[in-house]
Amino acid sequence: MEVLDLINSRPADGDDEVPAAVREVRTLAARAVEAARHGGTPAPADVDRLNAIMRAAPAYPVLDGRTLTRARDGSPAQQAAARLAEATAELLASPSVTAIKQCAAPDCIQLFLPANPRRQWCSAARCGNRARVARYYQRHRTV
Repeated sequence: MEVLDLINSRPADGDDEVPAAVREVRTLAARAVEAARHGGTPAPADVDRLNAIMRAAPAYPVLDGRTLTRARDGSPAQQAAARLAEATAELLASPSVTAIKQCAAPDCIQLFLPANPRRQWCSAARCGNRARVARYYQRHRTV
């Protein structure tokens, strides 16, 4: 299961622990990535907490016949949080973390990793199109 699948999945009825665990990792990730993308170092307390979350549900390889997969120990909440914390740690350890940008659209808060350094918007189809339409309107509006 991919990290986005975990974020977008709905927990089982009565399992409020999973969304709380995911929200905690999302908060830690946001603070850590914000510091790292500007060349800083994430707060030691945030790094310690991410490490603790990953240790709570360790991953291990499982061989099933000729297929190698990875499994995790822990509750569903611990597993979800650990996968997101692991993805966050991989991003923070990557040299590309300093290339992360915030969308240039005034009403958008999305962060993205641009394929082209000149890219300004998280989505050319959504935010980029709005900006282009606004510029067109400004150029062609009648006074």
